[in-house]
Amino acid sequence: MSKPVKIFLPVFLLFLIITAWSNISTAQELQLREICYLDYRTDFASLLEKNKDSLFPSSSTIGAVHFYRGLSYLEQSMFLEAIKDFRIARTDSSVSRTFCNFYIGVAFMRLNESDSILKICSEALKIPVSQLKNPAFWQNAPITQDHIFSGYLIGTNEALNNLTDTNLIEACLNFGTKDRDFLEAYINFGVWNFQNGKFNKTIDLYKHALELKPAYDSTIILCMGYVYRLAGDPDQSMKAYILLKSKYPRFAEGYNNRGCLYAYIENDKKAISTLTVAIRKDPSLLDALCNRGLVYLKMKKYDQAFHDFSEAIQVDARFADAYYYRGFTRKAMGDITGSITDYSRAIELKK
Repeated sequence: MSKPVKIFLPVFLLFLIITAWSNISTAQELQLREICYLDYRTDFASLLEKNKDSLFPSSSTIGAVHFYRGLSYLEQSMFLEAIKDFRIARTDSSVSRTFCNFYIGVAFMRLNESDSILKICSEALKIPVSQLKNPAFWQNAPITQDHIFSGYLIGTNEALNNLTDTNLIEACLNFGTKDRDFLEAYINFGVWNFQNGKFNKTIDLYKHALELKPAYDSTIILCMGYVYRLAGDPDQSMKAYILLKSKYPRFAEGYNNRGCLYAYIENDKKAISTLTVAIRKDPSLLDALCNRGLVYLKMKKYDQAFHDFSEAIQVDARFADAYYYRGFTRKAMGDITGSITDYSRAIELKK
């Protein structure tokens, strides 16, 4: 072996420093990859389902055809075409003008046209735009379907596209929940509170959303488990994941999150076994593979960790984090050259 050049510390001392640094690095609290679908909803599928009777046209008029074609355009993200159809449809007495205005507003929201949303809401409510932009108005606004839709559209659009007046967003999204059956209102107001660190309020809103029995309640339960943990209540978080397991035993994401929770409460053995179930149910679930690898890394079981990160790379060769985690593992195993290779690949993929 050739003699190293310019060694300023005794070799033994250098070894101790490297070893100590490695132990500190692998013992630190690693951020696990929990899965959560907390996001604003803009498809309003449950709204259509709830109002299908009132939306159903009393006759097969051309206006009714325009309305339903508008909905199809909306689902295809053909927003300008949808707006044209809804404008025609709302002149037909057999079609709900309220819903036409609402879906015109939805299309404008997807187009990020805030002024157009305010204009359509102003026309629907017959009040000036300046009044709609005043948070105080929404504290005592009449509770009509047009007001609910208008407040909700303005609040959701502002939260998605124009975060300038947080008081207006808060007032409008809160107003939307005055319709106790408006699922999207509870989901989106919950997301807003989550983004502002109000986890207990998010939980309350999502609890009500679950009572409305949405078709996608598995994702709501998953999110509740995650938010309960962030709120500092691991017991309720575990109960949410156990409920998820009982209702959706094949839902791999739930096992992934429950495995993370076990890791956070220092039960690494249960974390490994639960994450293994997640991987068995969905071998392509990269989060579960990486999480099990991270728990193994925390336990200093480097061979197992290396295997999991390599498996994740087999599933997706462009998964940058798997290279980073594997580089971390290689460094802990003493393979510095290999770690540099993996780190370099991770950097390349993250650019």
